Amino acid sequence: MNILIAENEMYLAQSISNALMDKYKNSKLEIVTTTNDALNSKKDYDILIMSATLNGNIYPVIEKYKNSIIILLVPYINHDTVTAPMNAGVDTYILKPFMIEELIRKINHHLEVKQLKKEFQTYEAYLKIMFDGYGEVKFGKVDFPLFIKAKSRKKIDKAMFDLSKQTNLPISFFDLQNNFDLNAIKKDNNLLYLMNFDTLKASAISKLFDTISDKKVVIELKMDSSFEHPNLIVLESDDKEVGDDEILSVEEYIKHIIKNYENRFPDTELSKKLGISRKSLWEKRKKYGLTKKK
Repeated sequence: MNILIAENEMYLAQSISNALMDKYKNSKLEIVTTTNDALNSKKDYDILIMSATLNGNIYPVIEKYKNSIIILLVPYINHDTVTAPMNAGVDTYILKPFMIEELIRKINHHLEVKQLKKEFQTYEAYLKIMFDGYGEVKFGKVDFPLFIKAKSRKKIDKAMFDLSKQTNLPISFFDLQNNFDLNAIKKDNNLLYLMNFDTLKASAISKLFDTISDKKVVIELKMDSSFEHPNLIVLESDDKEVGDDEILSVEEYIKHIIKNYENRFPDTELSKKLGISRKSLWEKRKKYGLTKKK
């Protein structure tokens, strides 16, 4: 971790440096005393600890290190020392004099927040790929428990993330097939997503309903489930979808692969993967009424 301390009180700067070097032993740390020195540095820093009274204009420094965690050391709190710098990109501030432990606490907090943001961006990108092609499910007024039935769980998963965004509630996942904990469900106040409901026996269903009577719960149902409830939504499927428990015939499988993958692979490779000739592939495409996009 690279840390830059921009502070014109050298004694304070050195004290901070010694404490941080002791706390973050593998870090590289540099001290500068003016904004020009900070601006002239060619390094990238994970953390910038800067005095609000540093010699020179601090705003170009804030702009330069906007991707770093910026902690401002302020002598007093007002618009110029706190509000304006934070509007410009400072992450947080600490009032002088302060305990080093408080500075370390702020550093650790913002390092954790930055890591969580990176993880969130990774998961968001992954979900975008996973749910590509699935339209948004728009929920109006929702009565719980809500039952959702679909050909594939993936479609219900997408609906759950849509509902989470629309209700601004995080999701808690519970697999009812694997010795689920009723107490954990009872204590959880998130948006609960209960999977494999169809595996439960009648006695377990009764206990579950007693537990979730006042909870925000969504329950997944298989498309062939006979369970009925007033709060049941059935998500329509297109002919490209294959159900989780659906077994296709060889002919249906070939049709499914051609329809879903013909624009991702050239005919030579696709026919090879299917174990048929290019001529057979062409004949099957004609038979199924499929036209390859150009």
